[in-house]
Amino acid sequence: MSSLFAALLALAVLSGVIWYSNRQPELGGTFSANYNGQDWNFKDDARKMNLLYIGYAKCPDVCPMALSYTNQAINLLSDNERKNVRVIFLSVDVEHDTPAAVATYAQQFNPEFIGISGSRVIVDTIVNLFKASYVEEKDAKSYLGYSISHTDRIYFLNKKGIVLDTLPNPRSAESIVQKIRENL
Repeated sequence: MSSLFAALLALAVLSGVIWYSNRQPELGGTFSANYNGQDWNFKDDARKMNLLYIGYAKCPDVCPMALSYTNQAINLLSDNERKNVRVIFLSVDVEHDTPAAVATYAQQFNPEFIGISGSRVIVDTIVNLFKASYVEEKDAKSYLGYSISHTDRIYFLNKKGIVLDTLPNPRSAESIVQKIRENL
């Protein structure tokens, strides 16, 4: 009887070790930022499905495309689906994008979109939670005098801010809707 118990215990331990070593790393988590001059906490405003996009309000190309396609996707959802989805835009341009400007920028795509920002520490903390990246570079050819290269990806988050899925280079409303429905 004791050898059977020892074998079962060994099997349970081995199964646990195999599961732990093969599990995917967890990305995301809850975070706080500034929304239109006010403290904003993800955990207080999260919905069943949350889409996070990281960029900046003066972005000349990828941010407006991603947010436009995201708005189109939101409009393809049923009313019931839509009420379970929150879209959050995080600006990494802490030197130029004011909280009011970021909030206004996000709402230009859809009045329900949340545009958040914060100090460099706050922004970097959020960016690191999602293993995203950005690099600001001086660029004399740019109308701004600088550009920011950043991750071009929508993160699909649950109510706890944990990444359920991602969509790189979101250039189709249909692909966004599909990811929402797969994860909702």
